[in-house]
Amino acid sequence: MSILFPYFELAASLFILLLAFNIYTRHYENLAARFYVRFAIMAFLACILTYSLRIAFTLELARTINRFSASCMAFSFAVYVHFALIFTKRDAWLKNNIALIALYIPPTILSFIFLFTNLMYKRYEIFSFGIIHSPAPLYSLFMLQTIAYTFWGIYLFFLYSKTAPQKVERSQAFWITVGSAIPVIIGVATDQIMPLIFGARPIYPTVVFAFALMNLFIFVSMKRYSLFAISPGLAAETIIETMPDSLIVTDLSGRVIILNEEAHKYFHCPKEEMLGKSIMVLFERKADYDKLYHEVVEKNLEIVRFKTNLCDPLGQCLPSFINANALRDRLGFLLGIVFIVRDSLG
Repeated sequence: MSILFPYFELAASLFILLLAFNIYTRHYENLAARFYVRFAIMAFLACILTYSLRIAFTLELARTINRFSASCMAFSFAVYVHFALIFTKRDAWLKNNIALIALYIPPTILSFIFLFTNLMYKRYEIFSFGIIHSPAPLYSLFMLQTIAYTFWGIYLFFLYSKTAPQKVERSQAFWITVGSAIPVIIGVATDQIMPLIFGARPIYPTVVFAFALMNLFIFVSMKRYSLFAISPGLAAETIIETMPDSLIVTDLSGRVIILNEEAHKYFHCPKEEMLGKSIMVLFERKADYDKLYHEVVEKNLEIVRFKTNLCDPLGQCLPSFINANALRDRLGFLLGIVFIVRDSLG
């Protein structure tokens, strides 16, 4: 068991990263989801560095690694509070830069002490399960920051579980409260309070597993109670697929990258056959496409009811109206063109 202990910490660390990846790839458009991912990434860094500390070749190397792992832990608790503020819709005051800076000042100070002094730990020792550290009295500052920040976040979730307007939101907040409180209480008691009282670590370190359990509870609560079930991306996808007009999105070279079900019906062609092909082949008169492209891309105009004939792959042409507009990212960079097509005959 002792020999395998660091590898259990490694598995728990990677598990946290997997949870973060799952949420980010599916719900990155949601602000609360992004801040949960930030918390999970900070927790992962703290945990993977803690695992590295266990298997360090020398006590000096272990000390260096631990400086960074402890700093990541300090910041992870601040990010957890930031996530809680956004989730519970109490983040308005953070729009003030001074308030935002104040939130992160304590972990910044602690990180400085961890990184540039030897005041937090009095010694490092080699045990059967790897290298561990024994805290010095000043370590109590880190313990106080951990307790203050985690219980601040837990308190916010608890209040929201009582006051949220929707039952689903109350259920989400309640289980996140429970899932945060249990591992925090265990972790603080075994990894911070007991070592300060006894001057040593009487049991195996639990911090990595506490982080993993905390993230698991939050993840399950979000997924089970559909925290991010309705996102801008999902809403856009639903609108695209249910709109009565044909929608085609191309890149700047004219290659079709998105089309909806109505476009598939309009051109009597499976989506797979149109994806990646040039939209120009649908125009009976190629000059019409060139004119559209010139006005949308080069003149930056929004085109409404442009009349032309569009043809399906079998050569059957229909008189059509096209609305066309440029597709840009949030910074204004041109990505492609959106075409909305309808039959001009009604």
